Amino acid sequence: MGAVGAAGIGWGTVLLVAGSPVWRRLTGHAPSEVDEIAVRFLGARHVATGVTQVLFPARLQRVEIAVDLLHAATMVGLAVLDPPRRRPALVTAAVALGGASAVTAIRGRSVPR
Repeated sequence: MGAVGAAGIGWGTVLLVAGSPVWRRLTGHAPSEVDEIAVRFLGARHVATGVTQVLFPARLQRVEIAVDLLHAATMVGLAVLDPPRRRPALVTAAVALGGASAVTAIRGRSVPR
């Protein structure tokens, strides 16, 4: 969980510090004010989740998986309903699915059978 948490902290920090350039790279244009707020919020969520994974690696795994799956589902919905935001929505959905998959794999190895 430490590596997954560190990756979350890193990605979240990138979004907090350089969210606008990331958005610009994904969309080809500057983010709106609403997009900026959403990117910062997402960055803060990734940092918070990452810190939780580092400090409490086994305690909140189910919650973290559920949050990532819910986030991925809502981003796929956004991609369908809002074509201008499709690419960043699908990228963040993929990141969330990657996080959920990693935590699920780690959980599967650590649960006694």
